Amino acid sequence: MKNQGFTLIELLIVVAIIGIIAAIAIPNLMVALQKGKQKSTMGDIASVGTAIESYIVDWAIAPGPGSNFVADLDQSWFIPFYIKVLSTRDSWGTLLAYTSGAGNNFDLYSVMSWGKNRVDDSMPMGEYPVVTMLDFDKDIVFSNGRFTIFPITRR
Repeated sequence: MKNQGFTLIELLIVVAIIGIIAAIAIPNLMVALQKGKQKSTMGDIASVGTAIESYIVDWAIAPGPGSNFVADLDQSWFIPFYIKVLSTRDSWGTLLAYTSGAGNNFDLYSVMSWGKNRVDDSMPMGEYPVVTMLDFDKDIVFSNGRFTIFPITRR
């Protein structure tokens, strides 16, 4: 009776093939995970922005002038009247920043995520950087009803 089984060469070939497939798949998986975090953060920021817009419609002023974080809006006068669940952190775990009431414009506000690197990469007023979908370190900013800095796809 002949021994049944795999030779060492056959096993090494299978391990090499699995290694090659993993080397191709893992970087793509990591990019997909970061894209998911980016899109989730954008959705959360837009929800907070919509709640702030509703507050402005009712009171003609953005809530909490001088606030530093979205978590400062975790108040009984804001939840659940304007938003049911307030997301205070982005998908990378950093507190979402919030500013309002710039100058005499009491209805202006911004909700910001610092991105994956958790660093404020803000640009001077009027300058808008080009942020690609694969640039996960860049800020995401929602101001006055629209995204002013956000990931875009290149064609």
